[in-house]
Amino acid sequence: MLGMCGVDCCACKAYGDECDGCRELEGAVPWAPFLGVTVCPSYICAENRGFASCAPCGEKPCQLWPDTRSPDVSDADFARDIALRLENLKKASD
Repeated sequence: MLGMCGVDCCACKAYGDECDGCRELEGAVPWAPFLGVTVCPSYICAENRGFASCAPCGEKPCQLWPDTRSPDVSDADFARDIALRLENLKKASD
C-alpha cells in the first residue's frame, strides 16, 4: 500500500500500530501534528488537484516533500527516501 507521496506504508514501522496509512486516515496521519497541521500537506495537495497520488504531478518532488521531512532523518537517508518514493510512484503509475 502506497501513501499519496509514494511512501510504502507496509515498510513503515508505524504502520498498523500507530498509523493505518494516509489513504485510510484521509491524510490525518499521526505525525501531522508535529508540523502544526492535522492533515498531511501532500495528501491535501493531491486531493485538491484531483490526483489519486503524487504520481501524475509534474512537480514531484515538490517543496512539500522537504517541508514534511522528519528532522531526525539524515540528508543521505532523506535522499534515499525521495528516490524510493519516486520509484514507487513510477511503478504504481505504469
